[in-house]
Parts: sequence; C-alpha cells; structure tokens
Amino acid sequence: MSLLTKIKPVPQILEETEGRIVLGALAEPNFKINASGIKGELALSAVALLEKRLSELADACAKKADGEVEIVLAISDKAPEAVKINADQAYSIEAGGNSIVLTGYGEAGLYYAVTTFIQSIAVEDNIISLPEFSLLDWPDLRTRGHFMECRFGSNLMTLEDWKGVVDDMVEMKMNQLVVALYGCWCIQYDGIISEYIYIPLETRPELRVDVIKRYYSPKEDKWINETVRVPMAEKDFFGDLIAYGKQRGVEIVPLWNSYGHNTLLPRKYPEVSAKDENGNLTSHGFCLSHPGTYELLYSIFDEIIDKYLRPNGIESFHIGLDEVADDFELATDVSDPFKAYSPWCKCEECSKLTNEEKFLNHAIKLISHLKSRGMKNVYIYSDMLTKIVKPENFKKLLVENDLLDVTVIDWWTYTNNKELMMFETMHPELGFRSTVKPWNSYYHWDMIFDSVPNVRHLTELAYEEQSAEGLQSYSAWDKSCDKNHMSMADYSWNFAGTGSVGEFNDRYAMREFPTAYEAAKRALALMDEITFEGLDFNRFSDFLVDKKGLSNVALMRSLTYYRYSYVKADKPYPRNFPGEPFSLVLSEKNSYTAQLREIAKLAKEALEIFERLSAVPGGNIKLAARFACEANNYLCVAEDYLALMEMYDILQKGERNAKVSERIAAIAAERKTARFELMLRIENVKEAFLIPSHLRNQTIFMQAFADIEAYVNRTSPEKLELDICDLRDIGSRAFYKLR
Repeated sequence: MSLLTKIKPVPQILEETEGRIVLGALAEPNFKINASGIKGELALSAVALLEKRLSELADACAKKADGEVEIVLAISDKAPEAVKINADQAYSIEAGGNSIVLTGYGEAGLYYAVTTFIQSIAVEDNIISLPEFSLLDWPDLRTRGHFMECRFGSNLMTLEDWKGVVDDMVEMKMNQLVVALYGCWCIQYDGIISEYIYIPLETRPELRVDVIKRYYSPKEDKWINETVRVPMAEKDFFGDLIAYGKQRGVEIVPLWNSYGHNTLLPRKYPEVSAKDENGNLTSHGFCLSHPGTYELLYSIFDEIIDKYLRPNGIESFHIGLDEVADDFELATDVSDPFKAYSPWCKCEECSKLTNEEKFLNHAIKLISHLKSRGMKNVYIYSDMLTKIVKPENFKKLLVENDLLDVTVIDWWTYTNNKELMMFETMHPELGFRSTVKPWNSYYHWDMIFDSVPNVRHLTELAYEEQSAEGLQSYSAWDKSCDKNHMSMADYSWNFAGTGSVGEFNDRYAMREFPTAYEAAKRALALMDEITFEGLDFNRFSDFLVDKKGLSNVALMRSLTYYRYSYVKADKPYPRNFPGEPFSLVLSEKNSYTAQLREIAKLAKEALEIFERLSAVPGGNIKLAARFACEANNYLCVAEDYLALMEMYDILQKGERNAKVSERIAAIAAERKTARFELMLRIENVKEAFLIPSHLRNQTIFMQAFADIEAYVNRTSPEKLELDICDLRDIGSRAFYKLR
C-alpha cells in the first residue's frame, strides 16, 4: 500500500522509492534513537511517543535499542522555501539506507514527523520495516480540529474518554479541541429544559445541571433510571484535559455561550434577564443595559481563565453568540412549553437600540473584556452576520475598539448542498480572521450521515478566499463519524492533494480496510447512498426534493423519534409518535413504501459487508463493527415502518378475528426483537458515554412495539381497536416516561 494512502492526513510532497529499511524483527530491534539536544514539552512528548510505539511494535525497549538503523530527531528554525505557511508545524522525513532523519521546523512539526513515521511502518512476516522515502509536509490551515458541543454523549464523558478524543485527533494531526462548557436548548425529555454546564464554578455553585439516564439495557437485562453528575463537573478535570492536550499538541479551548442557547443563567438570575414591553422580567435573554449582566458573565469568564487557562498557557476563548432569535425561545418554560420568549430586551434603555446594535454592543463588551484578560483568540459564531448584523458594521466596531486582531469569526453551515450554504463569502475584503465550521454527523444519537461534501465545500471556500486560518467542526463525539473526521483532517491539511469527494472516499476505504478494499468501498458507497442529503435537513421542516418526496436521509430522520422530542406549536406534546411520522408515510404511501424498501435493501447489504469486515484481519475491525451498527440502525427504522404499514393494511380490511390478532402480535413481537438486538449491538460496540442517549431513543421504538403486542394479546379479537396513526391510548407508562 502506498504511503500516500497510509499517512494521515494526505502529505504535501512525498517521494517513494522501491527500497525498504528494516528496523528489525520481533524482539530483535535493529535501530537506535538519537534525540540528543531535543528540548521543549511537546518535542520531548514526540520522543516519548516514538519510543513507546517502537517498543510496542518490536516487543523490546526502544530506548535501549542499539541497532544499525539510526533514527535521528531534530528541530530546525529554518523551513525549506517550499513551505510558505505554518512553518512551525512543518516537518520533513528523509529515510534511506541506514538513516532516518525526522526534522521538525518547530516542536509541533517534530511531533507530526513522529506521527507520520509511525504510520509508515509495517510489520510483515515478523519483520518491522518501512519504505525509503523523502517527505516535506505542512498544513494549509493553522488550526484544525473539533468543537465538542455540550450535549448528549459528551455530558457523560470521563477524563479517559476525553483523552481518547485527543488521541484520535493527534493521529490525524488535528491540533484544536473546543469544549462547550455551557449551552442550552429547549424542553425535549423528562419535562425539563435541555441545559448543560460542565464545570463547577466556585463563584456560582448553584449553577449545576445533572444528567438523567433513562432507557432499557438488553446487556444488563434491566431498566436504567438514574440521575448522575456530569463527570467533568464532578471530578473538575477540565484543567487536566487542557494539560493532556498541551502535551500532545492539541490546544483545548473553552466555549461559554453568552447570549443565544442560554436559558439557565437568566432563569437563575432573573434580575439580568430581558424585559418585555411592559417592563416585566422574562427570565430569558439578557438586559444589555443592566450592569449585572456583565458582572455575571465577566465573573464566569474570569474564573475559567484564572483556574484553567492561565496555568496552562491557553490564550483562546469561544463566546458562542449563535442563533439569538425569537424562534429559538420556544419550549424554554416548563410551566408553558408552547410559550415563545424573545431574547431581546425591551426595557427603556435597550429599546433605544436596534437588535443589531444590541448584539454588536454586547459582542464588543465581551471581546474587550477577554482581550484585557490576555486572550489572543476570541471566537464568535458567524450566523448573526448573515441575519441581522451587517459584516461591515461589525468590522467598524472591531477596528474602533482595537479588537480586530483577536476576534475570529467561526463561519458555520451544515448542508452538503453548496447552493444552500448560509453564506457565500467570509468577506476577506474586510480583513476578518476566520475559521470554517462543517459538521461531523452531529446527531449521532439519532442517525449518522455523510458530511464529507459539507467539509469539502467549506474548505474549498477557505482555500479560494485564503482568509480562513482554521477548521473547527461542529461535533458531538462518536467514532462512527470517523470518515467525516478524516475528511476534515485531510481537507484542512492539504486541500488540493485530497482531491474530490470520490478520491477521498477511495483513499479512506484503502486506509482503513487495505485487505478488503473493494468490499469496504462498496459498503461505504451504500451508506453514502442511504444517507444522501437532498436538502438542508438541519432545519426541522419537511422539505421536498423536486416535489417527488424526501431524500433518503431526510425521510429516515423524519421517522426516528428524535425530531418528535421537540415541542411544535401546532402539535400536542408529547408528540404523537410513531403516529405522526407514520401519517407522513401514508401521505405518499406508494412512493414512501418503495423508498423504505430500497433503503432497507441497501442497508441490509451494507450491514452484511461490514459484519464480514469486522472479522477480516489487517483492517479496522472495530470501525467495521461500528459501521455495521449504523447500517443496522437504518435497516431497523425502514423495516419498522414497513411493519407498521403491514399492520395498517391488515386492519384496513376490517376483519377482526384470532388470525388477525395473531398476525398483528407476531409482527409487533418481531420488530420488538429486532430493535432489542440492535440495542444489544450498540451496547457491545459503543463507549459507555454514548449508551444512554442512543438507547433512550431506541427504547422508545422497542417499547412502542411492545405496547402493540401487549395490547393485542390482552384484547379479545372482536374488540380490537388499533389505530396505527395514533397509538397514544395504548401507550404504557414506561413508553411515556421515556419521553
């Protein structure tokens, strides 16, 4: 296999020869490491990484090895002329004869050189070797990484789980992880607002939100109902995570959402919340004329800086400020889920300003404070610049307040369709610092999907405008999204070399499944077809594609429970599930039934291939098992609705007898078992922190069929009254408790 396929991400300049360098045999190392003169925390970490990996491969202590092949590690302060940007992250490798020289043009560069060298090694027939080659490499974008949302999954991650994310990023040469410490959404489960805070605040100890686990565990054969602390808040390990990342070249950055997605603060401190037209406090939004608003936010910022950032030399902070709009304030009052609130204050002072002026004044105050506290990179979301704020007005205020140098606009859009992007330019003419933000298949607890085209569109814009300095995904962590993560690493490091989406996909299949490339390529293509996005499905609306029906992924996401966890103004709450989505299928019965059958066919084939790949040596068997799990999820949803359709058709005939009841009960039992088996697969494949969010939604499906089965079995055939479009009357307490 060519090194161009093995190395993560795609290198800039690589020349391979036919010769090979033998580093020894198992338990017989034939190399020695020369790292004399290496200094600096990250550089020494690179040396330690090399020693550790070579010891594992050789089954011998690499540090004590004294063989013929000399591996030299060096740092130079002068990069070759070919390196035009990000020279401190550049590196070269010269491997020939009995000499391998790894040169970093900065400490980060040396770490990347070691990472690439490790990826170049092969062990075949007990011989440890690598090809002779010459490489010069550097990244297109200075920062490359993920933003980890405070949402399902990350709210249960332990320090070891977070370290695993860092390790995964290091393998892809990604160097920035933004961690959301605070953010809020709306009522979804348990009749409470979805609010998250990941650190204990000494100045605000009352700010605490716990995690409710509620689902059925096939593996443990019991119902799980418990409330636990957020591990990061309970153990207070955010500082430890920052230190761990620093040792591996990954900058850990906090995000504290400071206007939009913000319900906990104004509810806990209503005196700083927005006022309505009558001067009443709303416990939503902020009054931007009240000095207490900034006393509150600054005190939180300062505690994060003093406790976590300064001791670790971190000079970056993300303030969020996305989606500040009236339509994002529905279902944020547990006493009245259908009431909508405005985040904009209408007090006498605030009313003198337009919403644009309110937002800009607020942003300038926050950025100014953070710059005064030593922050050199203050990130802010882009979407308000595409809605109510004119970019030139923001630029003017940044210049007037001497903030242009520290402000970084985080440009996000999550569509695979270029024509549906929220913006066409990052306004390089205005001189903004910018980073691009694709997403990674954020709704992992629902259904994963392909976001490689989204990644390519945004990095293409960065490449063409030469205005973005980084890529920072919108993410909720699940290794099943690995292909999307790898595309971010490839395109942000070497856009031109990564090539088209098709070229990336081919390389990915070869990278992860070299011994079964054709089969892997077929299975991945099947998943891409199943998850093809024909619309901007981030918006919770039922868009049509050419008026012929929903695209595959849009249809499937309209059928899973997650969408119906949201309050909708014209629907009862809890929503009618699965009746509401089943009615969607009935609205175009023939076309949707045919589409579901086709999706089931594709998913079944993908599942079978990935199951085989999970047992093929030489490939990523763990990843194959995860992909099998995702294919199984699509298969299960499609077959569930086909089963509901079969029940519906039987009942529509009007016959009520023992034979009808037996058939309905049998279908329900079959689907309950299929969902149970999928849930067990999830528990066996995925990390513990993912299980509660995944299995809660899965359990809702399983329980719906269990309730149908139970109802039919306890009801006389002649009295059977079952409306597939509305199962609320037969729903068990367990079913509603899950919602």
